[in-house]
Amino acid sequence: MTSKNQEKYPAQEPSMLQKVVDKLEKAGDVVQSKLEAAGHYLESEWNKHNFGPVLNNFVTGYRIQLVSRASHHTLQIVEGPSGQLTLDGKGEIGAHAWNAIWTVVNDGNNQVQLYNNNNFLAIVNGEPVVIQVDVFQGNGAQIGAETKFQLVLNGDYLVALQSTVGPDRCIGINEDGSLKTAQICASSSVNSLFGVLLIKNPENAQLEDKK
Repeated sequence: MTSKNQEKYPAQEPSMLQKVVDKLEKAGDVVQSKLEAAGHYLESEWNKHNFGPVLNNFVTGYRIQLVSRASHHTLQIVEGPSGQLTLDGKGEIGAHAWNAIWTVVNDGNNQVQLYNNNNFLAIVNGEPVVIQVDVFQGNGAQIGAETKFQLVLNGDYLVALQSTVGPDRCIGINEDGSLKTAQICASSSVNSLFGVLLIKNPENAQLEDKK
């Protein structure tokens, strides 16, 4: 059986402006069909102890999709022209889009790490990237601090992913689905906001298996 670690990520599509199609309604009550504009910047200490319905999805082991407020598509891993894995905000919504599903590691204080297979979401030198770390192969690999994000809540249904290394740097998506440079992406920006769709709750799956 071929594991997902051996699956080939889809090729990156050329960046082009396209008509925004609202797919957020398909996400049910987790993602609102009408999203409000970004609010004020939330300070660090408040972020660590804040609570909102969207944060219920960031539990270790949960598998989620991040639906961009700007592009109305999901944050996904794709293969760039050079063969290197990269990110964009053009992914599909749904469990079939395996390259747009992120597994959560919650480190407490509303700080998380997100990975797809062994590829961790990170911000390095001001740019959103994926870092491959074979932490599940028993080789002693360490996950760097650049993979840790502070969850910045905006309302009850939107969240930004802010670097814990560079507090003014966030994962951001442009309207056409291309990446926004993290150095100019504040957590209060529309480009930084994501709705969250819970794809799999391992606890519920275990209950279903016992029925």
